[in-house]
Amino acid sequence: MLKILGVMCIFSASALIGVYFSESIRYKKERLVIIHKMLSDISDYIRWNSFTMHEIADRLSEKKEFSRLDFTVRLSENCKQMRSFPKAWENAVTSDDRLSEQEKKLLTDIGGSLGTTDVQGQLSAIAIYMSDIENMIAEESEKYRVKGKMYRSLGIAFGAMTGILII
Repeated sequence: MLKILGVMCIFSASALIGVYFSESIRYKKERLVIIHKMLSDISDYIRWNSFTMHEIADRLSEKKEFSRLDFTVRLSENCKQMRSFPKAWENAVTSDDRLSEQEKKLLTDIGGSLGTTDVQGQLSAIAIYMSDIENMIAEESEKYRVKGKMYRSLGIAFGAMTGILII
């Protein structure tokens, strides 16, 4: 009886590990979609409201839909402490542990271009970054479609194989 319980625990653990790796890909894709939406909102704030970057940072931190991006809350706090928006943005992005290195680099580049040129320059830069993010979203969707299923299947298969070997 104890042996069967141990096999069940091993099977469950390996299946959950497969699900974890699969879900981490899906979560990254969802984060990229949120970042794309955030850039769209920043573009609207610049184009239609003529907000300063510090006002935009406050708006982003207030929006519930961006709460999954920890750096938006830190950005508002950093803007109150620092005068330089690009430096405040960079500090907020680098301190967000949930972001991958690729996301951090992209977001740091975005922050460096905001508030440093005229309105048209900022809108053009945002449009370029939005197309880059759209490509990243497509890549992550394909990765999830292929590798997500593979991770789940491997987790279950490894658990079943280990259970059979133990029994």
